[in-house]
Amino acid sequence: MAQKPRYWLADPEGVRAPVEGAELRDHLIQVNGWTEADEPDRHDFVWVRNEDPALGAVRMSWEAAQLDAWAGRGWTPGVPDVPGAPVPAAEPIKTTKPGTAAADKKE
Repeated sequence: MAQKPRYWLADPEGVRAPVEGAELRDHLIQVNGWTEADEPDRHDFVWVRNEDPALGAVRMSWEAAQLDAWAGRGWTPGVPDVPGAPVPAAEPIKTTKPGTAAADKKE
């Protein structure tokens, strides 16, 4: 599977985040008011997410986000939860036509 292109965007407050794929980039720009941005400098703030989704996202300086104290504990730059934003599925969703599930069990 081809890797999606990566973009840096800034939210309306100027906090940056790396975005994977044009679909999410376009949604954040057109619907949520984000703008395209350069890669952050050490004093710029970025969104970081933890590998544990229950912890959500937080903002911190780019310099701090790269320290082992954070990166070593599962925090990596990423987009915060944005209502309505397209989320890529980990696996394709299997669907069936309505009314066929019962028929499939009988066969």
